[in-house]
Amino acid sequence: MSLPESHEFVRLVPLADLHRHFDGSIRPETLWELSEKYYSAVPGLDFEAFRRYLEWDETQDRTLLDYLDKFHVPLQYTQFYENIHRIAYEIAQDAYADGVRLLELRMNPLIHRRAGLTTRQVIHATRKGLSRFGEEHPDFRAGIVIIAMRSHGGNMARILLREVVGEKEEYHAGVGVIGFDIAGPEAAFPPLLFTDAYKLATQMGLRTTVHAGESEGPERVWEAIETLGPDRIGHGTSAGEDPELIKRLARDGTYVEVCLSSNLQTGAVASLADHPLPRFLDAGMNVALCTDNPTVSNTTLSREIGLAMQTFGFGEQDVRDLAAMSCRGTFLAGGCHFAR
Repeated sequence: MSLPESHEFVRLVPLADLHRHFDGSIRPETLWELSEKYYSAVPGLDFEAFRRYLEWDETQDRTLLDYLDKFHVPLQYTQFYENIHRIAYEIAQDAYADGVRLLELRMNPLIHRRAGLTTRQVIHATRKGLSRFGEEHPDFRAGIVIIAMRSHGGNMARILLREVVGEKEEYHAGVGVIGFDIAGPEAAFPPLLFTDAYKLATQMGLRTTVHAGESEGPERVWEAIETLGPDRIGHGTSAGEDPELIKRLARDGTYVEVCLSSNLQTGAVASLADHPLPRFLDAGMNVALCTDNPTVSNTTLSREIGLAMQTFGFGEQDVRDLAAMSCRGTFLAGGCHFAR
């Protein structure tokens, strides 16, 4: 995952990652340690074989379903407060080591409640892990974006929002909840089902984003912006197929959270060269370059920037501009302190 020597300057640029999933960012070594703790290791597996259940394998993985399969194993270990706290701390530690100084970590608390934790306990453990790292590194800031799964429906989304209201950033000295998102199957669960949830999120003072245009066409992005009015769009890859949509996103200043490696792995684009990122930027759109799932995609934010440089010919100033633009898109109170 090391960058070419010519791209080492990226490590000197303060970075912001606005789209990083909790359960897709856990260290394989930590999961292996926990598997030994709970199961005396997994029968028939060594560590390298275990990693293949967590990371994209170019030799055998092909589809979005293959990508999503990588999230099953981590969920065995994220049902306990102390594990969630540790993992959140380590995610911050790994991000910081890669040059990230502003991190928005998103999670769906409901999938971490199978051993009896409440939604607030899941969020509290995550907050405390991120806050502990932030106390040790004052130049690091983090916030939590709550995800409601589309397949759980609009009512559950509203219930989830009411459960997390006490965990909002403004009520805590350290890390808190700053945003709301929906994720999951786009075709079967359109944005219309979540109109009331997004109204509630806005009333609560949360900023909003929507996973859209990753597995479906630009019509899903249109539906999201027309129906939900989000501040940002997660992925939004298929927007590149619709010039009018690109104009609309640029006009409104709606950020698109671009995740190059995962877009390639899930089939959102056929090749990196086909990715609409350059078209987005040429049209004046706001773009945040993000990791999505560093463990699953076997990537880092600096590597994603390196891929953009190699694929699209971005220079050093392009990277600095993109890093600053990403930072300006944050939902954190007070905004970005290092973007120029």
